[in-house]
Amino acid sequence: MGLGRVEVTGGFLLLLAWLNYLDRSFLVPMAVLACGAHELGHLLAIRLLGGAVREIRLTAIGAELVLSGPLGYWQEGAAALAGPGVNLLLALLCCQFSWGLSFAGLNLVLALFNLLPIGRLDGGRALYCTLALLAGPGLAAGARSWLDLLCTAAALAAGLALAAVWGNVTLLLAGLWMLAVLLWDKFGRRRGKFRIFWK
Repeated sequence: MGLGRVEVTGGFLLLLAWLNYLDRSFLVPMAVLACGAHELGHLLAIRLLGGAVREIRLTAIGAELVLSGPLGYWQEGAAALAGPGVNLLLALLCCQFSWGLSFAGLNLVLALFNLLPIGRLDGGRALYCTLALLAGPGLAAGARSWLDLLCTAAALAAGLALAAVWGNVTLLLAGLWMLAVLLWDKFGRRRGKFRIFWK
């Protein structure tokens, strides 16, 4: 398929080791498999739509696919939705069997999280591409900025409430991840390349 350069950062390896250390239910290997299927969906769609991946980076905040050249808005939107589509298909197939319920659940959560309308996630990218086709890139960028702020604030508020009432910090961690990505986009180094992130 000609994947180009693959880079695995130290942060990714540390996060994987930490999660594996905490895992008592064999969920980390299943999550890695679900994430791999998600990225494979993106890669296949990009290839079918005439694109080529120049670089794959695995970091502590996700996977980044850098294309050799830009795709059109509809192709980029379709490629963004291909990852969650693969996860939804796996969830549907695996939920038919009692041995596949955990894997089905992981795929469902991964798909739904990535479909949130936040810029770096697949749903945000697909929404941006749709708005750019319908109303132009300026309006699409403005709408994405506001949705990023609203969704991040909502996730942080709901995460704090869940942590305070039930002691569950999962949504709070997701909200902090969303905030870190938002701050990185605002103040960090930006390459202006096609990126797809998974959680």
